[in-house]
Amino acid sequence: MRVFILIAAFAVALVFSLMSFMTVAAVLPELKQAWSLSNTEAGMVGGAFFVGYIAAVLLLTSLTDRIDSKRIYIVSAVVGGTASILLAILADGFWSGVGFRILTGLGLAGTYMPGLRALTDQLPEASRNRGVVYYSSFFALGSGLSILVGGEIKEWLGWRWAFAIAGAGF
Repeated sequence: MRVFILIAAFAVALVFSLMSFMTVAAVLPELKQAWSLSNTEAGMVGGAFFVGYIAAVLLLTSLTDRIDSKRIYIVSAVVGGTASILLAILADGFWSGVGFRILTGLGLAGTYMPGLRALTDQLPEASRNRGVVYYSSFFALGSGLSILVGGEIKEWLGWRWAFAIAGAGF
């Protein structure tokens, strides 16, 4: 039972950490209009997340050999969530949007794989493969929900709230 609860807790945490992952895709028409973005600029705001992720993932994942992965996870979750909330509050155009999205990507870089490491470090040897499979499969669920939740929140409360609520889930 402990193994099930541990895997479920990490999988749910992964889903929440992914809430801001695809928010830009859900609110892109509104962002383009609000910030007077060209198609290229809108694509760059969306892609900035991946710049942050790629820039940080190798470093943060390798640091789990030297630093407790739970610490990396917590700091990264705070960075990613705060960046999404600050985007909602402060971003007013292309450059601020890109900057906050890079930080949001950095947050995911420090939660996805370090979260997997934190999970497997706590699981008994016999349950590690099962933990990896379930945890990894929840990435798709979190990605899909980030679009759904972002789009629904945008419809009800506006695009800024979509980022703020996604960041609170981080």
